[in-house]
Amino acid sequence: MKKLEDIPKKEIFKVPEGYFEKLPAIIQSRVTQQPTENSWWIRYRYSLRLAMPVLIFLAGVIFWLNRPQNDQNAENILASVQTEDLIAYLNEADLTTEELLEHVELNTEEVNNIEESVYEFQMNDSDIEDLLNEIEP
Repeated sequence: MKKLEDIPKKEIFKVPEGYFEKLPAIIQSRVTQQPTENSWWIRYRYSLRLAMPVLIFLAGVIFWLNRPQNDQNAENILASVQTEDLIAYLNEADLTTEELLEHVELNTEEVNNIEESVYEFQMNDSDIEDLLNEIEP
Protein backbone atom coordinates (compact mmCIF):
# COMPACT_ATOMS: atom_id res chain seq x y z
CA MET A 1 0.00 0.00 0.00
CA LYS A 2 1.27 3.44 -0.93
CA LYS A 3 1.70 6.14 1.57
CA LEU A 4 0.86 9.75 1.04
CA GLU A 5 4.54 10.69 1.09
CA ASP A 6 5.24 8.31 -1.76
CA ILE A 7 2.84 10.06 -4.19
CA PRO A 8 4.73 12.53 -6.39
CA LYS A 9 3.72 16.18 -6.08
CA LYS A 10 2.73 18.02 -9.22
CA GLU A 11 2.01 21.67 -9.58
CA ILE A 12 -1.28 21.77 -11.45
CA PHE A 13 -2.01 25.46 -10.88
CA LYS A 14 0.54 28.17 -11.13
CA VAL A 15 0.02 31.12 -8.78
CA PRO A 16 1.29 34.52 -9.91
CA GLU A 17 3.96 36.09 -7.77
CA GLY A 18 2.68 38.18 -4.86
CA TYR A 19 -0.93 37.01 -5.39
CA PHE A 20 -1.59 36.11 -1.76
CA GLU A 21 0.01 39.35 -0.55
CA LYS A 22 -2.31 41.44 -2.78
CA LEU A 23 -5.44 39.31 -2.18
CA PRO A 24 -6.67 41.03 1.05
CA ALA A 25 -6.45 44.46 -0.61
CA ILE A 26 -8.39 43.22 -3.68
CA ILE A 27 -11.13 41.70 -1.50
CA GLN A 28 -11.36 44.84 0.63
CA SER A 29 -11.71 47.07 -2.43
CA ARG A 30 -14.49 44.90 -3.86
CA VAL A 31 -16.38 44.85 -0.56
CA THR A 32 -16.27 48.62 -0.12
CA GLN A 33 -17.17 49.31 -3.75
CA GLN A 34 -20.83 50.39 -4.24
CA PRO A 35 -22.86 48.08 -6.47
CA THR A 36 -23.59 50.07 -9.59
CA GLU A 37 -25.40 47.67 -11.87
CA ASN A 38 -27.73 46.19 -9.21
CA SER A 39 -28.64 49.43 -7.43
CA TRP A 40 -31.79 49.93 -9.54
CA TRP A 41 -32.92 46.42 -8.68
CA ILE A 42 -32.44 47.03 -4.97
CA ARG A 43 -34.44 50.28 -5.10
CA TYR A 44 -37.12 48.62 -7.20
CA ARG A 45 -37.37 45.69 -4.82
CA TYR A 46 -37.75 47.91 -1.73
CA SER A 47 -40.26 50.19 -3.42
CA LEU A 48 -42.19 47.14 -4.57
CA ARG A 49 -42.28 45.82 -1.02
CA LEU A 50 -43.76 49.09 0.16
CA ALA A 51 -46.13 49.58 -2.78
CA MET A 52 -47.68 46.10 -2.89
CA PRO A 53 -49.62 46.34 0.40
CA VAL A 54 -50.87 49.78 -0.58
CA LEU A 55 -51.97 48.54 -4.02
CA ILE A 56 -53.69 45.50 -2.52
CA PHE A 57 -55.49 47.71 0.00
CA LEU A 58 -56.62 50.13 -2.73
CA ALA A 59 -57.83 47.27 -4.92
CA GLY A 60 -59.83 45.91 -1.98
CA VAL A 61 -61.40 49.31 -1.28
CA ILE A 62 -62.30 49.80 -4.95
CA PHE A 63 -63.79 46.29 -5.12
CA TRP A 64 -65.76 46.90 -1.93
CA LEU A 65 -67.16 50.23 -3.13
CA ASN A 66 -68.06 48.97 -6.63
CA ARG A 67 -69.80 45.78 -5.59
CA PRO A 68 -73.50 45.63 -6.44
CA GLN A 69 -75.80 46.59 -3.63
CA ASN A 70 -78.11 43.73 -2.74
CA ASP A 71 -81.32 45.08 -1.33
CA GLN A 72 -82.91 41.77 -0.51
CA ASN A 73 -86.09 42.92 1.13
CA ALA A 74 -89.49 41.55 0.15
CA GLU A 75 -90.66 44.64 -1.72
CA ASN A 76 -87.61 44.72 -4.02
CA ILE A 77 -87.83 41.01 -4.71
CA LEU A 78 -91.53 41.23 -5.56
CA ALA A 79 -90.93 44.29 -7.72
CA SER A 80 -88.46 42.30 -9.81
CA VAL A 81 -91.02 39.52 -10.53
CA GLN A 82 -93.38 39.97 -13.46
CA THR A 83 -97.07 40.41 -12.64
CA GLU A 84 -98.05 37.52 -14.93
CA ASP A 85 -95.68 35.21 -13.07
CA LEU A 86 -97.18 36.23 -9.72
CA ILE A 87 -100.71 35.64 -10.98
CA ALA A 88 -99.74 32.22 -12.35
CA TYR A 89 -98.12 31.28 -9.04
CA LEU A 90 -101.11 32.42 -6.99
CA ASN A 91 -103.51 30.54 -9.29
CA GLU A 92 -101.54 27.31 -8.82
CA ALA A 93 -101.04 27.72 -5.08
CA ASP A 94 -103.60 26.43 -2.62
CA LEU A 95 -103.98 29.78 -0.91
CA THR A 96 -107.25 31.52 -0.39
CA THR A 97 -107.73 35.25 -0.52
CA GLU A 98 -108.33 35.33 3.21
CA GLU A 99 -105.02 33.56 3.90
CA LEU A 100 -103.18 36.05 1.73
CA LEU A 101 -104.85 39.06 3.34
CA GLU A 102 -103.89 37.84 6.82
CA HIS A 103 -100.27 38.69 6.06
CA VAL A 104 -100.85 41.98 4.24
CA GLU A 105 -101.04 45.34 5.98
CA LEU A 106 -102.59 48.03 3.79
CA ASN A 107 -103.33 51.64 4.59
CA THR A 108 -106.41 53.45 3.27
CA GLU A 109 -104.54 55.07 0.39
CA GLU A 110 -103.33 51.71 -0.88
CA VAL A 111 -106.82 50.24 -0.56
CA ASN A 112 -108.29 53.14 -2.53
CA ASN A 113 -105.66 52.72 -5.26
CA ILE A 114 -106.43 49.01 -5.53
CA GLU A 115 -110.16 49.65 -5.71
CA GLU A 116 -109.69 52.26 -8.43
CA SER A 117 -107.56 49.91 -10.51
CA VAL A 118 -109.92 46.96 -10.06
CA TYR A 119 -113.18 48.85 -10.34
CA GLU A 120 -112.21 51.36 -12.98
CA PHE A 121 -115.22 50.32 -14.98
CA GLN A 122 -117.62 53.21 -14.25
CA MET A 123 -121.22 53.12 -15.37
CA ASN A 124 -123.93 55.66 -14.92
CA ASP A 125 -127.66 54.96 -14.49
CA SER A 126 -128.53 55.26 -18.16
CA ASP A 127 -125.86 52.69 -19.10
CA ILE A 128 -127.25 50.27 -16.52
CA GLU A 129 -130.81 50.72 -17.85
CA ASP A 130 -129.61 50.09 -21.41
CA LEU A 131 -127.90 46.88 -20.35
CA LEU A 132 -131.00 45.68 -18.50
CA ASN A 133 -133.18 46.42 -21.52
CA GLU A 134 -130.84 44.34 -23.70
CA ILE A 135 -130.94 41.39 -21.29
CA GLU A 136 -134.76 41.38 -20.85
CA PRO A 137 -136.68 39.68 -23.65
